[in-house]
Amino acid sequence: MASAVLPTRHRRDESIKRQKSKSDRDILLQMGFTKQRAEKAIAATGDSGVQLASDWLLSHVNDPHLDQNNAREYILYLCPQGALQKEVVEFAEKSLNSCGWNGSHAYFPHITLCPFFTVEDSKVHDVTCAVLKMATKLRQTPGKMKLDFFSQINFIGLFVQEDFYKFLSDITNQVGEELNRTGIKFEPHKKQLHMTLAYQYQTEQHDKLLAMARDINLDTNVRWEFRLYSRDISRAQCEVRKVLKAYTPQLGDELELIDGDFVYVEPSEIQDSKDGWYSGISWLTGNSGYFPGTYTQRTADTRTWTLHRSLPMEAKVEILPRETPQLPPPLIPVGATPIDPSPSHVTQGAMPNITHSNGFGLEDDTYDNLWHDSKGYAQVKKKPPLSEPRKLFVVRHGERVDFALGKEWFDMCFNDDGNYKRSNLNLQRELPKRKTHLEFIKDPPLTVIGLHQAKLTGENLLESGSTVFCIYCSPSLRCVQTATEIFKVYNLPWKLRIEPGLYEWTGYQAGVPRWMAPSELLQHGYPVDTTYVPQYPRERLVEDEPVEVLYARSTETTKQILKNHELEGGNLLFVGHAGTLELCTRLLVGKGARNINDYKKILPKVPYCCVCAIEEDPARKKWAMIEPPSLPLTHGRNYSQRIIPLLQ
Repeated sequence: MASAVLPTRHRRDESIKRQKSKSDRDILLQMGFTKQRAEKAIAATGDSGVQLASDWLLSHVNDPHLDQNNAREYILYLCPQGALQKEVVEFAEKSLNSCGWNGSHAYFPHITLCPFFTVEDSKVHDVTCAVLKMATKLRQTPGKMKLDFFSQINFIGLFVQEDFYKFLSDITNQVGEELNRTGIKFEPHKKQLHMTLAYQYQTEQHDKLLAMARDINLDTNVRWEFRLYSRDISRAQCEVRKVLKAYTPQLGDELELIDGDFVYVEPSEIQDSKDGWYSGISWLTGNSGYFPGTYTQRTADTRTWTLHRSLPMEAKVEILPRETPQLPPPLIPVGATPIDPSPSHVTQGAMPNITHSNGFGLEDDTYDNLWHDSKGYAQVKKKPPLSEPRKLFVVRHGERVDFALGKEWFDMCFNDDGNYKRSNLNLQRELPKRKTHLEFIKDPPLTVIGLHQAKLTGENLLESGSTVFCIYCSPSLRCVQTATEIFKVYNLPWKLRIEPGLYEWTGYQAGVPRWMAPSELLQHGYPVDTTYVPQYPRERLVEDEPVEVLYARSTETTKQILKNHELEGGNLLFVGHAGTLELCTRLLVGKGARNINDYKKILPKVPYCCVCAIEEDPARKKWAMIEPPSLPLTHGRNYSQRIIPLLQ
């Protein structure tokens, strides 16, 4: 990250005192929410700021359970990232399709580090602080973490070897000690640490599942993350169903099904229903009612969990063959329940950390390779080299409506009640509903031409052979709409990630507008990952930021995102503003930040949907500017006057 250069201060005014920053709870109280609702919202959104908490409260305004004082359950996981995760996810999909649902399908790949512990909403920040104190210790790993492949009649999994078991136990116990000091009851994990591949399945399916597990490739460098999750304790025994198709209620007792939502259903509802209609509760809104079961599908419980914090732990996994597993006395007797049948085997998915199209709420990374011999013991196979250096494509958004039609577009299209009616063919037929239509003034949408520009750009990138692994975009609506059009062309499995660090210069914009929250965007059909935790949260943005800070902020965001995807490789695509093409690449390729005058000069020269590209030298870990793979997009001006007056 490039450090911002501050000028030396000579003037002082001791009469000016910095106001003590208020807590998120205090701000929500000032906004008119009750103490119980404010604390509940902060806990439900992972202690991630006022914006998410207030958005959650507004979306649950009709939730009949909103004022119930139910504590949440928390748990610590060690989650793999990269190719290993991908392989385990693929195994889960194959086993589900071939053998049906088993206990492991309720969670994403993980190693459970402790039992669930209950925390009152008023103490959520204490849990956050206790976990964050482990950041330094997690970078002091004793070396490579080794896992042993193990199976019995009703269990298939990977066990952590003793040397790393002690390290992980010590870390977890230190979190527990911090929590106990605050009055939160925490019990250490007493079971052997392991990652479950399959359990709670029919005995006759064991050989088939074992054969599929032997196809998993685990010879890889894997990135591990130490994570804190929580779940709504009142929904712990419910089945979670993903909405496959939206449904508008026809009767008063029916539940609206929203794209991207999940529904909590009591297991007895599924068993006892005679007409295929189930009674359930919406995850997004908390509303209850009957809904058609065929419009939903069972999915991982953890897709409705909240990710509070995720800390990296540098470690590599290695699967070793072992003729006779040297485990302590039979932890999994043949025919008995697996070691840990509780939901502590749980796993993004938004989720909160990641939303995934595979139905397991698993993360968006790729996994490595392991195979097994005829005896079921793991063998090591070398990881193939990356086929090509990874690239970063940066794209400006398409034509924005206020620049194309002038700022008067707003008054021409909205009446006093906020109802929208387009007044020009270059305006979209419909716009997403917002808290207030006034938000469109500072956060305008694309024109119809802008949407087409974005689609053409995505198609040309695809035609050029440029692959894209994941798309990140600025929270501005015009950037989200541009990214969505490109996303549709590529049909990616990973949803769009909204990153405030890619927002334009606040000194140019004169402040930070209120953007649509990821959950709002998802409700309106934009393929947004509601579980993504930004690298540069909105709260860090400052008004009238100096250009030096702008360059530093953009570079910091870019570097962190690139680092997060370092193991699995693959090209990334950013969608931002006119300056984003410069801000996210210039320092990365070894050049210095421009001064304010030079930076302003380049902004008018960047056309809509302009693309720039940089490429990494894998050996030197250096980035260089390359010729973008897409063709330029040029079109002429079309005047707005009607033809009739000209002919009269």
